[in-house]
Amino acid sequence: MAQNPFGIKPVNFGLGPAKKKRETLTPARRIYIWERPKTYGRTCSICRSKIAKLSDLELDHTKAYSKGGKTLALAHKECNRLKGSGGLRKIQKTLGIKTKTRKRVTKKKRKPSNPFGIKPIKIRPIKIPRFKL
Repeated sequence: MAQNPFGIKPVNFGLGPAKKKRETLTPARRIYIWERPKTYGRTCSICRSKIAKLSDLELDHTKAYSKGGKTLALAHKECNRLKGSGGLRKIQKTLGIKTKTRKRVTKKKRKPSNPFGIKPIKIRPIKIPRFKL
């Protein structure tokens, strides 16, 4: 496809692909979450301290929304603004919060399943004699 030499953008009349919308916390949802501390908790996912006021409550994308994050967690408004589009470990390191290091678990190789109970045939390698010429 050739590039447009004049830099004119094509007109889109709203028929293109729909843009995904960011998850927002409406006042009704904020109150709903605040009234159910046993279900949602009241601790900040970034600094791990208690959220004391309803006005401080904000939804945080654990992985930045700009980088494809969809999982949401509760956070202080200030902590969430500090985090921005950076990673969780980066902001926790900046704030001086110690995090647990995760051990990488290696997956065990599974044997292929045999649904019909047929035993595999063992083939012996054939030895070919070598001749000198």
